[in-house]
Amino acid sequence: MSGGSKRFVAIAAFTALLIVLVNLAWWFTYQRTETLLENQLSRKLHALAETAAAAIDPALIDGLLLDDARSYIDIVTVLEAVRRADTLAEAFILDDSYRYLATTTLESDSVYFLSALNGPYIDSVLFGTSGQAVVSETYQTGSVYLKSAFAPLFDSDHLPVGVLGLEASVDYFDSLGELRQNLYYSTGLSLIGGILLGLIFLDFQRRINRAERKLFLTETESYLGRMVSVVAHELKNPMMIIRGSAERLARKQQSDESRYIVEEVDRLNQIVSGYLEFASTSQSIVASESPESFDAVELARSLKTHLAQRYGEAPFEWIGRTTAESIEVVGYRRSLRQVLLNLLINGIEACHEAGLTVAVGVDVEADEQHIVFAVTDRGPGIDPGQVKRLFDPFYTTKQTGSGLGLYISRRIVADMGGRLDIKSTKGSGTRVTVRLPKRAKA
Repeated sequence: MSGGSKRFVAIAAFTALLIVLVNLAWWFTYQRTETLLENQLSRKLHALAETAAAAIDPALIDGLLLDDARSYIDIVTVLEAVRRADTLAEAFILDDSYRYLATTTLESDSVYFLSALNGPYIDSVLFGTSGQAVVSETYQTGSVYLKSAFAPLFDSDHLPVGVLGLEASVDYFDSLGELRQNLYYSTGLSLIGGILLGLIFLDFQRRINRAERKLFLTETESYLGRMVSVVAHELKNPMMIIRGSAERLARKQQSDESRYIVEEVDRLNQIVSGYLEFASTSQSIVASESPESFDAVELARSLKTHLAQRYGEAPFEWIGRTTAESIEVVGYRRSLRQVLLNLLINGIEACHEAGLTVAVGVDVEADEQHIVFAVTDRGPGIDPGQVKRLFDPFYTTKQTGSGLGLYISRRIVADMGGRLDIKSTKGSGTRVTVRLPKRAKA
């Protein structure tokens, strides 16, 4: 993973963590507020139920059980005062069968309709041993949230004969609902903001990566230019000696091998001269070469012959297929031959390193405007992650190599007005296409 990618992952993780922590803090505050209000109401109802139950005279309870009207009126008066003082929804008294003995509501129901829900609390008050008030959990009836408290009522013999019930509307639920809705909006907005921030940073990071890459390539080309200058000057004299020796051998023996040596030395000399000119002026690598008319199919055949002679001692298979007999183009033949030969040698070396039979070739296709050379091999292929870096200077997947071949080849193809692309599948070989104008401009 590159430095830019690591920075992006780190900042993206930090931004996501920040958003998560902020939202967790919001929801934690909401939960804490809800719990605080719940506990506060529970304590209030518990205290109120204890106080109200203690304020009811056991003699009134005895009269209520005997259906004494006066006792009923006095108790209802006390219950209504309690209800009004604390804005309760209802205050009531039940017997052990959940029947109303007294209530502040005007409804005519004789049985407590929430007995299935609050029955366990009522039973614990009547038949428990603590003799203290209990408070129910918050529950919903229709669209209303309620909370109840129950306290025991004793007769003159101090026996629990009834239950005082206080029912309160949980009015803070509306505020909590509004707060919860706002939290949903805030969470959504924070996520959208985080995504937008991530996209802005991604664009910013890409710009930085492009600037860093451009700076790296500029420095690399500077170093490469100085290196090429030194190497090219050192190669000039040995090449002239080799050429002179080959010419003498050709005159004495008239051998094809000597003629091949002279041709290749001249080609190398032109390449070195082009690199020297590129290194000294930073202009196009093909600037020293003029476009010429040549047969693209014949060029592919000459590459096949050259490689068959060079690698003839080992199994060698040419897999190039060209249907046309001849395709005339106008372009930079020497530079194009250099690029295609470099690509073919890369494929041969990949086959060698993988222990596979050498199988390479060049397919030639053309339309009215363009000529396409497809260099293929049946080597081990290249990982997708490595394909993106193949054109970086000094990057190589081979055990030996400078990492400059593909970089320079792409520069040459670009200088010729074309495009070089690589497609490779791990285990299925590699295909490199060179697409050029059919008629190069001088």
